[in-house]
Amino acid sequence: MRTFLEKNELVQVVALIRDERRHLSALVRLAYDKETLAGWRAIRAIGMAAREMLATDLDALRETCRKLIWSLSDESGGIGWSAPEILGEIVSADPKRFKDFIPLIASVYEIEEDVFRGGVLYALGRIAGPAPELAAPYQKIVIASLSDRDPLVKVRGLELVGLLWSYGKRSSVWGREYGERIITAVQNLRIDKGEAWIYRGDNFTSVSVGEEAHSCLNKLI
Repeated sequence: MRTFLEKNELVQVVALIRDERRHLSALVRLAYDKETLAGWRAIRAIGMAAREMLATDLDALRETCRKLIWSLSDESGGIGWSAPEILGEIVSADPKRFKDFIPLIASVYEIEEDVFRGGVLYALGRIAGPAPELAAPYQKIVIASLSDRDPLVKVRGLELVGLLWSYGKRSSVWGREYGERIITAVQNLRIDKGEAWIYRGDNFTSVSVGEEAHSCLNKLI
């Protein structure tokens, strides 16, 4: 499986899981190493596998989600380093069926271990694609991310703003005052010199907060 991930052959990884479901647990373990390409590709492959499993293995997917949520609790005795990202991939396969997990993912943003904040924003971004109405209500997280000290959190926050802006403005979820706060926060980030090393496309890339803010602002005004 690792060889397929290193070669970015995610279709082959999904085929392994299709043939034998135990490979999903192995893939989740590999996904916990976010410092490697294989780890991030494992995260993406889980999302691909989840889309295939919806029709036949919904209960197994929900159980995987429950275990991931548990891994983020003090009682688990461990740390689910990539749990928010993996949850985002699974939930985005069918956000309405998994909508009960979305508040639990969002609540992770507030826990003491702030290392999960970027992951929560990634998860909300994955959910916002197919179901912006289920991610848009978390305005507090969106605005908080834009003033975070971590460049990665700010970049993920800007990505989320770009995904939600159109829906937020045309719906009653984001009011005028909140929209103005978002625009001001994004404008302020244009001079931010911070950089984040993120997985985008199928590789790692260095992203400037300031450049990301400029790009985001073009979508807002």
